[in-house]
Amino acid sequence: MRLTKKSIILLAFSAILIVLGLWNYADSSPVTLDVIASTVVLVAVGWTLALTVFEPSWTKAAIFMDGLIFLAVGISFLLMPYNLIFILFGIILLAIAVAAYLGKLPLSF
Repeated sequence: MRLTKKSIILLAFSAILIVLGLWNYADSSPVTLDVIASTVVLVAVGWTLALTVFEPSWTKAAIFMDGLIFLAVGISFLLMPYNLIFILFGIILLAIAVAAYLGKLPLSF
């Protein structure tokens, strides 16, 4: 696979997301549920972004996985007002991924 300028920028951005997520976890003195939630989300989004750079056909699966991660983090780690935002965003990502799998979305805009 030949890396283009766009893919190099996306890989750098995904590396930054993963490093920020791990740094957030390593830097906090009391590890709270908010720290765990932000670490999980940043690492998962960075990993799926890097995955879609190398396998563009897995974009739908990456969106589905990110939706599941946001939904799981919103349900399990976060408290009341913030968890609703994560749950809603996770449901939106899941709906987009399912619609893409069913072929209800246009191929490109």
